[in-house]
Amino acid sequence: MSWRKILCCLLVSLCASVVVFAKDETPKAKISVNGLGLIANRTVRFSIARLYGEKLPPELDSNQIEDGALFIASYLDQDGFHRPTITVEAKLRDGTTKRFAVTANMEELAPPGLHATSVSYSVKKGVRSYYRKIEIEGVHVLSETAARAFFFNEATLVNGKAARAFSTSRLRRATDALESTLRQRGYSEATVTTEEPVENRQTGEVDVTVHVKEGPLWELQRIDFDLQGPESSGLKVLQNRKGIPWSNFRSQDLAEEIRRMYFKNGYADVRVRVETKPQPEIAGQRPVIVLAHIRPGEQVAVGQVEFAGQKKTRESVLRRRVQIPSGAPLNPVELEKARYRLGRLGVFRSVDLRYEPTTGPVRDPIFVLEEDKPIEFSVMMGYGSYEQLRGGIELIQKNAFGRAHQSRLELVQSFKSSRADYTYSVPEIFGESVDGSARLFGLERKERAFLREEYGGTLTLKRKVPLIDADGTIGYTYQRLQNAENELTTSEEDERRLTVASIDIGLSRDARDNPLRPRRGYRWFFRSELAAHELGSEVNYQREELGVAYHTPWGQGRWIHLGFTHGVVTTLGSNDRLLPVNRRFYPGGEDSIRGYGEGEAAPRGDDGRYIGAKSYTLLNVEIEQALTKSWSAVVFTDGLATATRLASYPYDTTMVTVGLGIRYHTLLGPVRLEYGHNIKKRDEDPSGTLQFSVGFPF
Repeated sequence: MSWRKILCCLLVSLCASVVVFAKDETPKAKISVNGLGLIANRTVRFSIARLYGEKLPPELDSNQIEDGALFIASYLDQDGFHRPTITVEAKLRDGTTKRFAVTANMEELAPPGLHATSVSYSVKKGVRSYYRKIEIEGVHVLSETAARAFFFNEATLVNGKAARAFSTSRLRRATDALESTLRQRGYSEATVTTEEPVENRQTGEVDVTVHVKEGPLWELQRIDFDLQGPESSGLKVLQNRKGIPWSNFRSQDLAEEIRRMYFKNGYADVRVRVETKPQPEIAGQRPVIVLAHIRPGEQVAVGQVEFAGQKKTRESVLRRRVQIPSGAPLNPVELEKARYRLGRLGVFRSVDLRYEPTTGPVRDPIFVLEEDKPIEFSVMMGYGSYEQLRGGIELIQKNAFGRAHQSRLELVQSFKSSRADYTYSVPEIFGESVDGSARLFGLERKERAFLREEYGGTLTLKRKVPLIDADGTIGYTYQRLQNAENELTTSEEDERRLTVASIDIGLSRDARDNPLRPRRGYRWFFRSELAAHELGSEVNYQREELGVAYHTPWGQGRWIHLGFTHGVVTTLGSNDRLLPVNRRFYPGGEDSIRGYGEGEAAPRGDDGRYIGAKSYTLLNVEIEQALTKSWSAVVFTDGLATATRLASYPYDTTMVTVGLGIRYHTLLGPVRLEYGHNIKKRDEDPSGTLQFSVGFPF
């Protein structure tokens, strides 16, 4: 039996074991929701169940049934459905059924004294209230489009009723947000009010008029200090500030800045109150004098650092992360950093900090810890055009041996591949910033022209590189590379089994606003794999890849996405024919050049069969246009250049794809349906390919 079949059997066995283990024989009340749509029905049902705690009780009483109905009404209110009809069908403990209605305005409620073993909510949403017209008067600091965006998003091509849904709570939040934005910009007297909305209950159309009074721009004239106690050297720097827009938010920032100055010297109780003194308005501007009242209080020293609440975690692990000596000035900022370091261990559900006594010149910091569950189990699902449906399990053990070590087992199976991965991680193995891990892996994957088989182990160190604000890794990998069912042009030359040992170096930085749905920012990475005889390898090769992605808005509801990746593999110090098939490049697919299937864009030999590339360059250019809040359309161009020999570097073949796609944005990333048409291709290539996948392409 192959290890791939063993993995399939193990997956089935583990899932079955978890189901049996998790089965709870305690009877629970049943809840169902109908009328909201397939996904919303399940989402709301789950949320109602959570109202009653971690587990549903055996029966629901009248109040609990009403709570469920009112939750549905509140859920619908956010989408503009203010007068839904909610019919409840409750199956009582004696087997009879009670049917009644519950209204959001509490005019109709559940009959008292009910005890139901099953409750079904049937919902008729009614008419949706939506903005037909919104007028904003008096705003000059912001553009009209920017001001209207607080109330509903006009940046989509399809501005349907759902995007313009109206509710009083939404209107209130929008006016508060607009007023807050104006005040942050220095218009501290700004007010935003609305007239009574005019609603047509038959059609749901709502007209709203918004009145904005911006007032004068507040500008800082000077900062004065009322100080009772020792002076901090940093105060003189603050006195040089002048001419910046001022607001209550600036006052809060100033107070916090002053507090941090005194915290460094142990003035843990320092009190700062910032008083703003507006002066007469001059030509639309109001000079402001700021007076900071500072009361440092007494100096405080650290007594004994203590920990409470830990059960399995060793105290030595905790003290290694909180290295604050007794007698040092008590700096709340440094203690908060220590609390953050404890939280980074990933083994605590919560980390709180208190002091005993709460007053006095010497205080003991006490970190109150609540340990997380030691074992986590999760099921993973995904889909791609090539591998199709894939599923797996992830089992995480936290706080191994009480040292905050973590072990993670991943088993993943798809129609094209089997993968097993076990990682043991040690946080802060050297000092505060270096983490270590050991990994065992196995992979069997059916590529376009051969069966990839890889298994081995890796030791890795990871740390932050402050100079470039990037994450850096260095590791040693020892693995066995094989290929079977080889249909490549070079199949007769390919060395089928090779032991490879390499030093792996990686650098990466992610400055995107959202990794699942990037709208602005950038990401870059560099990976280097250096295999050498001196490390225990049967072959020498050097494999490098680097990539950059950039995202930026282009007008309202439109974005430009750019991606560039380049890879090259050399065999300095070894026979080129010994280069493992597994380490060449095989571009093509939903995250590469999208006019080709997985690996279909790899170079071809004279016989038309595939050859792995020794160099590739990929450029992705994409324009995304929002259609609705959740849907968007994309137009893209992907360009690929490959070379089979380094003598032809950087390329000897080029391909170009143009295409269209549509995306539905979910919490797991965009669900993508894209078609790429090949406008520059080889004779054997397809005219185009339809891709379906989940996740952003680059």
